[in-house]
Amino acid sequence: MIKYLYFLFICLIFANCTLTDSEQPLPAYLEITDVNIATNQFQGEPTHKITDVWAYADNQLLGVFELPCKIPILTNGETTDFLIFPGFRNNGERSRSFTYNVMDQLRFTETLAAGDIIQKSLTFSYKDEAKFDFVEGFEGGSHIFTRELDENENSRIITTTEDKKSGTQSGKISLTEENPLISVASIFDYNRIDNAGLDSYFEMDYKNDVPFFVGALYQQEGQLISQPLIVLNPSDEWNKIYIDFTSILSSPVIDNYSVYITSDIATLAESSGTIYLDNLKFVHL
Repeated sequence: MIKYLYFLFICLIFANCTLTDSEQPLPAYLEITDVNIATNQFQGEPTHKITDVWAYADNQLLGVFELPCKIPILTNGETTDFLIFPGFRNNGERSRSFTYNVMDQLRFTETLAAGDIIQKSLTFSYKDEAKFDFVEGFEGGSHIFTRELDENENSRIITTTEDKKSGTQSGKISLTEENPLISVASIFDYNRIDNAGLDSYFEMDYKNDVPFFVGALYQQEGQLISQPLIVLNPSDEWNKIYIDFTSILSSPVIDNYSVYITSDIATLAESSGTIYLDNLKFVHL
């Protein structure tokens, strides 16, 4: 459970009041009921996994709150300026929230009296300066993840309508005893200098019954190197993850890069495996 710094501050104030103290302050509450994102035609489907908000009031940090939430505000009835940042779990970490800096924060004002509860539904958008190297929703007959790294075209990502996160299709990987390994990458390489040292994330919706790896494929001093970044364990339901490429792409020796996906059921002693993918995006500042 995330600790709410501002809430603890209010509790300390209450602790200094007696039960009969008629002057003890009553907070107002900003209740965030739900969060969505908005995308344009070049940014893909508006799926997200914003789990928290970083809330400021009149330039003071109130705390980090897990959604949905009720944020206590000490007020005397004056107008309060709110600044809300979208929070997410970097690489799927559960213990720590980060602000998703490729999206804009929200600013608004509210006039709150003690005891008031104001409900808000928030919609975040990508920043105007956010760049998308690719957006792959598997909605056509072809897709960009066709670069074979395992030299076996029988293990590949196909489009399917049998299960999807959004739209009408998704990408499907089927692994068997005859074809236990897949290792594929996006067909295009991207110039590291375009986002060196800036926030860089690979977004992905997925559903899988066997683990698979996602990593960076890059050129370094003329050599092609594959660097696994995360392993995604089986998920019975559609899940979303934000995979952080920022650190690895900050290296000045890397020229071009792409994203690769790999799984090998032979090493897992599995006879078959299925992986569904949807809404793959590489976004950076």
